[in-house]
Amino acid sequence: MKMRACVWLLMAVCLGSAAAQATQGQLKLVVVLSRHGVRSPTWTNERLGTYSAQPWPEWDVQPGYLTAHGFALLEQFGAYDRAAFAQQGLLGAKGCGDAAATYIWADTDERTLESGRALAKGLFPDCALEVHSLGDGENDPAFHPATEGTAASNDAMFAEFAARVQQQQPDSARLQELQRVLLGCTPKLDCTPVKSPAIRLLDLKPGVAHGSGDHLADMKGPLPVASTLAEDFLLEYTEGMAQVGWGQLDEAEVKRLAGLHTLYFDLMHRTPSIARRQAGPMLMTVLHTLEQGVTGKAAAGAKGPVGGKVVFLVGHDTNLAGVASLLGVHWTLDGRTDDTPPGTELVFELWQTAKGGFEVRVRVRMQGLEQMREGRDLTLGSPPLEQPLMLGVCGGAEACEWHKFLRASGF
Repeated sequence: MKMRACVWLLMAVCLGSAAAQATQGQLKLVVVLSRHGVRSPTWTNERLGTYSAQPWPEWDVQPGYLTAHGFALLEQFGAYDRAAFAQQGLLGAKGCGDAAATYIWADTDERTLESGRALAKGLFPDCALEVHSLGDGENDPAFHPATEGTAASNDAMFAEFAARVQQQQPDSARLQELQRVLLGCTPKLDCTPVKSPAIRLLDLKPGVAHGSGDHLADMKGPLPVASTLAEDFLLEYTEGMAQVGWGQLDEAEVKRLAGLHTLYFDLMHRTPSIARRQAGPMLMTVLHTLEQGVTGKAAAGAKGPVGGKVVFLVGHDTNLAGVASLLGVHWTLDGRTDDTPPGTELVFELWQTAKGGFEVRVRVRMQGLEQMREGRDLTLGSPPLEQPLMLGVCGGAEACEWHKFLRASGF
């Protein structure tokens, strides 16, 4: 009787899965915009040390490079993605049969190229899946577009940015908490700094200025510095360092301080006029790649072959934040809103409906901080964090008809 019950249970699960697949249609193509994995801080320890009473920890890679732990985490993430795509009927669960239909395009930084290689190893461990990119040192305009505009458009953009900065001031309690950490004066420890830092975070004068290069606007004061330092503590935590913030920070405090980084990114990369200029080329790349799946014909600006099934675009948190702004999407995962920790993925799914049309669904997927710190295996039974996104450009719908999605995205 028990055997018969198990058989009926398995049949019910399979039938339920088949019914759900029939309702959604057939998944034809997935485009994944991914942030690189855990890296070392981009600032040197000497520069970081101007803000702290104690020396910062040494990393075993150059500033801004992917760590060995970061590589291993993305390899696990790639293996999970393969299993998830197989469960959805897009790829086979094993073997190299779908390697030719999987394409990885990465920015030219070391951390993005190595992240692409880690994902490739996880997706197809027994296959030689190439990671594509521009040449060494070349600027890839999909990830870092030229940002020149007319004087009028630049002035309007700067006015919008300045107004948002004025309206969204950082939480002073978090800034004070970060300052205490930098001084070694958190409530947990005796407030007797070994020395005074050259620059006190809270002494920095806030302000805004016109930007240069790929920064369309710049912010001065404590928030930009706090954003970098809070992110560095998060990197220490996810790297698995024994002490985080000189032993003063646990996971809850790392998450709390990460809100400073998220606010800075909201202002710098989610301000609509800035996002349009900075993230428009990346969104165009995603749209053209999806277009190939719809038409079955080559599209200028697309990545991957016609008939491809999975395309990864391996870039930066700036790319994810800007594209999310253009789509009007938000998420809350691991206790944080709109955060993009290392390895975060925006997953664009192109579905062919039962009636033959096409629709787009988007989800965000990331490893939790504790998952990264401990290097936990990711499986279908123990997955990363994930959330379907309600598309603001499509009236808050989870699924958006292809042509409506194309028009609403503004391209």
